[in-house]
Amino acid sequence: MSKLHTIFPEDGVRAAMPEATFTSFGLKNLSSIATLKPQTMFELGVTTWHAAIMSRQFSVAPNILGDHVDRREPHLLKHVSRALNRKVLFDLSYRLANVPGTATIQPKTQVLVAHVFPNRIHIGDVQLLDPRKPKGGVAGDDDQSHENLRLLGPTIENAVKAARDIGADQITLTAANRGLVSVFGRHGFAVEESPFAKQAMAMGVGIPMQIDL
Repeated sequence: MSKLHTIFPEDGVRAAMPEATFTSFGLKNLSSIATLKPQTMFELGVTTWHAAIMSRQFSVAPNILGDHVDRREPHLLKHVSRALNRKVLFDLSYRLANVPGTATIQPKTQVLVAHVFPNRIHIGDVQLLDPRKPKGGVAGDDDQSHENLRLLGPTIENAVKAARDIGADQITLTAANRGLVSVFGRHGFAVEESPFAKQAMAMGVGIPMQIDL
């Protein structure tokens, strides 16, 4: 089993929702994952391209993938790999839990993580809500539409362990908004030190964060 599969907090989810069933997708299911999570996979491609440009290891124009970015291409990682002439996606895990009778627009209990260039685990999507407990007055597709299972801490602990097991140098994620910076900061993440991160902080969206191991 992929080490990345262990990041999903299955024990905690099972304890909170004994009736839950679990589905796992891995690297061999890349096309299916891109269909199920097109936005997350697009963003994973963008962060990987950003990491490559930041590394200064490649003589490529930063805007060479502009057409694919403009189209928000869910298979952007493939184009990043071709542009750099090297493998950039080493492993991938998308795991989710479903509870019978609680169908939602998107799974409310899901984690997507990837081992990507240069040598980091990127948390592309983490949503750990209880689909049995919707919040009143909140849209069904909202990120906080249901009660929280409070399993972010164990998930990040699992990510740190998995990263150390595979010898990764970092764990990274993108905070969707400025309010989440402090949330992830409580679990050891710091805002990336780069002009791009400073600009993202000023705008209050898409803020790259990391844990160095």
